[in-house]
Amino acid sequence: MNKAKVLEALNLDLEHEMASIVRYLHHSFIVSGPLRGTLVPMFRKQAMDSMQHAITLGEKIVALGGHPSVNIQAIYEPGDQTIEEMLAENLEVERQHLEMYEKQLELVHDNTPLRLMMEQVIVEESAHVDELAIYLGHTNTTPKSKAKV
Repeated sequence: MNKAKVLEALNLDLEHEMASIVRYLHHSFIVSGPLRGTLVPMFRKQAMDSMQHAITLGEKIVALGGHPSVNIQAIYEPGDQTIEEMLAENLEVERQHLEMYEKQLELVHDNTPLRLMMEQVIVEESAHVDELAIYLGHTNTTPKSKAKV
């Protein structure tokens, strides 16, 4: 395992999860209309899931001898959005995160605990993709995992 590359990847993941916390909270604040009662708790749960991922990643970075990033990936702020636009934005970002995590599995394939941690995050990100796709009325949208088990 190339520790420097792994630490770089984990810090990038951490920055993406921090951005997700902000984006989901923002959407929970601005969502309006008849679906607000359903979507606010869903957006806030997604924010909490992202926070748990960030905590897991930050702790692992320190355990590997690294320093967790305090940067947050840039977040696009389009202003007013419809509910469908918010859901579509979150779906696209979750798909990108899922793809990023799956590609990073190669970096940790020889470290069982780290690989399992990443695979668990992939399972959770996949569930986020599925949930958002269902909200949007999409089916069969989750990319097949490229993970080697």
